[in-house]
Amino acid sequence: MTRKMDLAGAMFFTGAILCLLVVFFSNAAFFAWAFERHQNTASWVARPLLVIPFCFFAWKRSLAGIMASVLAILSSMFWFPVPAEPRPDVLRFLAMERELLSSGWSLENIWGAVAVVLYCAALAAAFWKHSWKLGLIAAAAGAALKSVWSVAFSPEAGAAVFPFAFGGLLLLVLLVFALRRHLR
Repeated sequence: MTRKMDLAGAMFFTGAILCLLVVFFSNAAFFAWAFERHQNTASWVARPLLVIPFCFFAWKRSLAGIMASVLAILSSMFWFPVPAEPRPDVLRFLAMERELLSSGWSLENIWGAVAVVLYCAALAAAFWKHSWKLGLIAAAAGAALKSVWSVAFSPEAGAAVFPFAFGGLLLLVLLVFALRRHLR
């Protein structure tokens, strides 16, 4: 893919991300619909797994691939059907998240948004520079901070995030080491 096509693709996916975020935060029916589907823990598995193509495209220096991965991560919360019996800890955690996300631009929401953007930027920059060590450090820091944030904001249910955050991290670590070994 040429640099020009990659940039055009990145712009397209950035526009799609912005449209998704506008609809998500301005349409109460869509917001509720998405959160009902996010009760399905398959979406909790998908999100950390989608960090892998994000890292791959950063390594390949493809802005379009990075932005397509971000769109996939954001939209994965509603890819799966509403579960027949959602886990109680998932329901409690998502109730906190819904409340937080629908409370407007409070200082904690601004810091949360900044933290997510900084995490994505650090992860992308590390793999873009072909530093698998810094990439894994950024990924581990992201999993740890997501876990700390989850428990801080939802003490009774925040631990529900742990297996998904650290399972995704473990898979990324294993893939990086397997690829490093294969390329030697």
